[in-house]
Amino acid sequence: MKKLSISIIDLIHNSNSHSLYRKIMFPNYISIMPQIIGVWCRQLGHVVHYSFYTGTQPIKQLWDEKSDIVFISSFTFTAQYAYALSNFFRSKGKVTVLGGPHARCYPEDACKYFDYVLGLVDRELLKDLLHGYEPQKEMGVHLSAKTQPKSIPGARDRWEFIETAHKKQRLIKFVQMIASLGCPYSCDFCIDSKIPYQLLDLDVLKDDLRFLTTRIKRPKVSWYDPNFGVRFDTIMESIEQAVKPGSIDFVAECNLSTLSEQNVRRLHENSFQMVMPGIESWFEYGNKSKTGNSTGLEKVQQVAHHVNAIQKYIPHVQTNFLLGLDSEIGDEPFQLTRKFVDLAPVAYPSFALLSVYGKAAAENVKYENENRIIPFPFHFMMSVHTLNIVPKNYSWEEFYRQYIDLLKHCFSPSTIQNRFKSNTEPNSKWLILLLSLSIGGRGKIKLLESLFDRLKKDNEFQAFVRKDSNKIPRFMTEKIKNDLGELWDWLPDKTFQYETNVHKNQSLEVLE
Repeated sequence: MKKLSISIIDLIHNSNSHSLYRKIMFPNYISIMPQIIGVWCRQLGHVVHYSFYTGTQPIKQLWDEKSDIVFISSFTFTAQYAYALSNFFRSKGKVTVLGGPHARCYPEDACKYFDYVLGLVDRELLKDLLHGYEPQKEMGVHLSAKTQPKSIPGARDRWEFIETAHKKQRLIKFVQMIASLGCPYSCDFCIDSKIPYQLLDLDVLKDDLRFLTTRIKRPKVSWYDPNFGVRFDTIMESIEQAVKPGSIDFVAECNLSTLSEQNVRRLHENSFQMVMPGIESWFEYGNKSKTGNSTGLEKVQQVAHHVNAIQKYIPHVQTNFLLGLDSEIGDEPFQLTRKFVDLAPVAYPSFALLSVYGKAAAENVKYENENRIIPFPFHFMMSVHTLNIVPKNYSWEEFYRQYIDLLKHCFSPSTIQNRFKSNTEPNSKWLILLLSLSIGGRGKIKLLESLFDRLKKDNEFQAFVRKDSNKIPRFMTEKIKNDLGELWDWLPDKTFQYETNVHKNQSLEVLE
């Protein structure tokens, strides 16, 4: 096989910014799969240039001009950025490949702008692609493996790429690791819910942990698993066999059903500094929160008691909520969340809005059939800000008014001060303060208030979110143009139109 020069770009964000929060935290949001692709490419004998974009780097530093192929990993909200980059690279004679969540959610649309679009990827699929790649004159080719890979390169193999990220970080440096793929739960909004759960090679995991202690003084490891600790005893035994307690600090996303007092005590003994349980809703997903059939105020009280018990052992607990579900109606869901925040004052609340991302979940076909999907440009599809479906039991205005009022309660000066004073761990309390005052709290309120104010005054926007018109509001076009900067001229389709009913139009052939 010919020795290739390959550039890999991990798009973390979609606009230029030098905010303090982005500088401190965004390099910690890098994805694992682009690094894995980089390792496999090198194992196959190729030269790799790896980079990531958080909005603080010059665009020209993202690739090697000698590259034959450019791989881009993209979330949906960075898709327009990815499309512009691909158009630029293809004009220079490069072959472009898209991977990441957007490639899995909107493969038909992505194939208009890339030579290859990847779903699930394993080493063999990558090998075949690099052996037989060629520019595509019209539609790109969609490739996907039958399953997730059975094994992946660990942190030792990815170390050069991890170091690239650490050079961009001044204060907080995390290493992303993963112990499992897929998910055992069946949440109908999740892209991983249909992927069978599998535990990865524990010998690789143990070797990686030992390796990190030789490279970093007291490493910080963030577990990339969507549900860490499903095989709790097995995972914890591996950690305990690999490193001494206190030698590595850990962060993990766990379900409340996993976080029994016995398990939480064990996490504490092994220096877990932060856990992020998904509460999701006060009316659904009781299996994840260990509340069974309890709903409403009863569930709030159970979960608050549980979270407060966790907080005795682990200083930073982030509770994740999903708003906009069809089971919610009226003031009650928002009032219950305010009640929870008051009952569990140290926990940091994080909110996402129910959003429909193409083929991410089979349940999305329901919203297609009900004609409820609002065709927001991809650039705006961040679930922390945008609800891209017509709510079942609210007007768009009423939902956002309730959401903003909830955020104001969660991040009022008195609530932030109480949360800060109640947290006894210095690093945790200052990180929570930074989140509360920036993009996660006060900054989110400011953005949503401007959106809500525009809704009241902008007739185009009103018609758009009510599905009276598919015309993209002028302010959205201007925002995208401003965010893309010099890449705007390379954006191939400035109408931002795409097919929202992707399940009804499954004409794209998938090559395995």
